Amino acid sequence: MKPMDLPARAKLFRDATAALKHIADGKLEEADSAIAEMRKDVGSTATLMSVEAKAAWARKNTDAVRLCLEKGLKMAAAGDLVFNRVAVDLARQMGDDGLLEAVFRVALKNTPSDAIVRYAAGGYCYRKGVTKAAREHYEAAVNLKPKFVPGMRDLAVLYYETGEKDRALRVLRRAREFDPKLREALLELGNARYRIKKYNGAAAIYELVSRLEPDFSPAYSNLGSAYRHNLQFEEGARALKRALLTEPENAGGYYNLGNLQKEAANMTPSILAFRRSIVCRPDEATFHWNLALALLADGQLGEGFDEYEWRWETESFPTKKRDVTQPEWDGTPLEGRTLLIVAEQGVGDALQFLRFVPEAVRRAQAGSAKGRILLEAHPEILDVYVDYKDMVELIPRRPGQEPAFDCHIAQLSLPKLLGIRELDDLPKAPYINSIGPEHFPIPDLDPSKLNVGVVWGGNPAFPGDDIRSSKVEYYAPLFGLEGVQCYSLQKGPREADLADAPPALIPLSRDVNSFTDTVSIVRQLDVTVTTCTSVAHLVGAMGCPVFVLLSHNPDWRWLQRRDDSPWYPSVRLFRQAKPGDWPGVIENVRAALSEMRKSVAR
Repeated sequence: MKPMDLPARAKLFRDATAALKHIADGKLEEADSAIAEMRKDVGSTATLMSVEAKAAWARKNTDAVRLCLEKGLKMAAAGDLVFNRVAVDLARQMGDDGLLEAVFRVALKNTPSDAIVRYAAGGYCYRKGVTKAAREHYEAAVNLKPKFVPGMRDLAVLYYETGEKDRALRVLRRAREFDPKLREALLELGNARYRIKKYNGAAAIYELVSRLEPDFSPAYSNLGSAYRHNLQFEEGARALKRALLTEPENAGGYYNLGNLQKEAANMTPSILAFRRSIVCRPDEATFHWNLALALLADGQLGEGFDEYEWRWETESFPTKKRDVTQPEWDGTPLEGRTLLIVAEQGVGDALQFLRFVPEAVRRAQAGSAKGRILLEAHPEILDVYVDYKDMVELIPRRPGQEPAFDCHIAQLSLPKLLGIRELDDLPKAPYINSIGPEHFPIPDLDPSKLNVGVVWGGNPAFPGDDIRSSKVEYYAPLFGLEGVQCYSLQKGPREADLADAPPALIPLSRDVNSFTDTVSIVRQLDVTVTTCTSVAHLVGAMGCPVFVLLSHNPDWRWLQRRDDSPWYPSVRLFRQAKPGDWPGVIENVRAALSEMRKSVAR
């Protein structure tokens, strides 16, 4: 490094700033030329190292970035503002906490009065949970740069989260003088937390915004959604109603209120809220879709299945409508045509709605000329549909590779087409009957015991599976019951949980290779205990006894506030009394199995 007087330092700063602008503009060749001139003028300096590091970052060469920063740290001296700011920014983007802490040690020593560095240090300490240090840095940044709105914003959030709510509001009111759009910036900060599922943090910011701007409807609406995810239903409802008072035509507010009330199992206000959201925005598919789910959960099947057709217009719906040119079947006789009944969604959905196929076949074949009916099935349950092979042609579900057909109908659209309006209209189970116990005899089955099949989880890839599925360790109280023998029927990724299960649980699932095997096994058991899985629908469709364990906000098909199921007469439902209370559910199941054991013993 060559000795530099004040004019040389000023020129270095200008040249570095120009080179950094070239890099920001993507003009790397111009930046390289500027770097070469700087090196020629002053030799190797911390400032030069920061510019070279920035150029290396633009070229995605992280090794070179690290080397330049490490060299710069050794050269940095008091007043090296450019190096400190660039080094902090790059080390943060690299996600290297060790390097970032080394940079902060040098930067805070050499430029302790730089508001930008102090602000960055505050953010780092805040994310690490070192609240006292974060506060000191944020306060320093704001004092050093009195109109520094981002610093004031984050300091206010820290004050609010640590109980100094009035002080937080004073800081924000001052910041608002310099930035009239502060509330929007705060709202987006809350939204960023919400998107990564940090609902407590998001709620704190939404609360702060609502206190700063009492008539700002979006803050209350978003606060209600955050409360919903935190299972604070009463507080969420109050926030959402406040949003709607300040903005009566806030369609999103009504939608959020509908979801909250649905999750709280309050179907009547949920349905009313969804209806109001649709009045505000009649063509919003998501609103109709969620109204359908609330109606179906309330047992209002007619309107529920009418609204259910909006699923195809909903971006988040997991199954896309088949891209075919043939018309949908209108329910009239085929008269020689070919009908394709499309399997949609998951295996459980297909099993549940299999009950509607016989009536659909009757109507389709009611004409003078018989038609051809193709029934799709997920490949893994194709053999389970053996009861239907005389009325339809069974084909595996292969979207885009369908055989020739003239018209089609999605399986879950059958209830609407067939005029199902009430729960009493449902075709009753059993409707899977042909596969017997001889297909898969359970080894050493003891008929003097209560024999129980257990499944504790569904597909982890399913949205919300972390809520609907339990864990094998929660089931442990069932495995030691006197006179009860439990068999694992668990398949899929969660079968690996058997490694931690007690020896009392017989891992029958290791020998199960198909749903046909499961059907045969279930026929030999006294009862099956499962969460909301395809096995629940399979056993229910067989008409065999099954205990279904449900989360606090289960899928619509299990309805609300009842322990039986109009869909499956052989089902008994065990619901969480409060969110996440699997131990409470298992205790109730344990008591029910003990009662069953007494009847078997008699």
